[in-house]
Amino acid sequence: MPPQAKASYLSCLQVFRGIAALGIVVYHAGLFTERQAGQRLLGGCYHYGELGVDFFFVLSGFIIAFVHGEELGQPDRAPRYLSRRFFRIYPLLFLLTTAKLALDFLAWHRGGTQPDLNRVLCSYLLLPPPDGSLPVITAAWTLQHEALFYALFLVALMHGRRTGIWLMASWMALIVFLSGAGVKWAGLPGLIFDSHNVEFIFGVLSCFLFKSPTTRIPRNLVRLLSLLGLVGGAWLYDSANGMDQPLEVRLCLGMGFAAMLYLIAKWERNRKQTPWPQWTCWLGDASYSIYLGHSVILMAVISTGARWAKESTALAYGVALVACVAALAATSLLFRLVEKPLLKASRRWFLC
Repeated sequence: MPPQAKASYLSCLQVFRGIAALGIVVYHAGLFTERQAGQRLLGGCYHYGELGVDFFFVLSGFIIAFVHGEELGQPDRAPRYLSRRFFRIYPLLFLLTTAKLALDFLAWHRGGTQPDLNRVLCSYLLLPPPDGSLPVITAAWTLQHEALFYALFLVALMHGRRTGIWLMASWMALIVFLSGAGVKWAGLPGLIFDSHNVEFIFGVLSCFLFKSPTTRIPRNLVRLLSLLGLVGGAWLYDSANGMDQPLEVRLCLGMGFAAMLYLIAKWERNRKQTPWPQWTCWLGDASYSIYLGHSVILMAVISTGARWAKESTALAYGVALVACVAALAATSLLFRLVEKPLLKASRRWFLC
């Protein structure tokens, strides 16, 4: 890889996106198998795959700061920033949401539940419904956080690094204060002050420290912070709470994943060529399609194989494995045939 390309691209970011997506696929495969067949796989350890969502948030903070950090204080870059963020997440989400709504509409005409128009509108706009319901594409609840973070980073891009630092510090302080005070809100305020959001801030901080030419942090200290954060987050994590974990879990995981990213990004930058196999980077490229599309395939396969999975643990593992392979194959095709062409078209038409 040429030096100039090496400075503007980190393969590890794509690799980690793929790892995070795989963790979530494993989590849902275990969860659906337990619900459909009553078989608890991996002794329940599959729940830790849920932490792939936390990893995604830290990664998002790092990636946005890595790609757009040099544009802070340059308002003229705002249109391009907005276009890149919009076309990165929205076209595929629009298509999948519309397809799911079409299926829901058919089910309604056959006697199912009528679609909630308020939920539909919020799903397209990436806003949380006031009643706390999930989007039409359930996994898209994380995109509501992404869109909020993109909006706040836009403010920093428009007004400069100092404003960005003040904004991110104030955001984290308010989240910590309200969480400590036991304040809970629904709707948009609940989204803004959700504890997940601190993980974006850890990702941004990690990237700025990584890119700073003057900051020197002892590697052993960073390793210690990563170990303490990841072990502490895993120890405090309670699978019974699902995604509603306490703030200390998010703080530990945010620190742990951010420190790990810093270390591995530094390690990769000091190498003469990318140390990752090509297929791992490709998996990262497809991670968005995998994340949004895997659940429906998993559920279909596991529901079909539930009667066999109930008979023995070995068959349950077999059904879950087949479901994972099918989900990865289907969503890889979704990436190749739908998401990738959409991204290329958007760059050609709107980002030239």
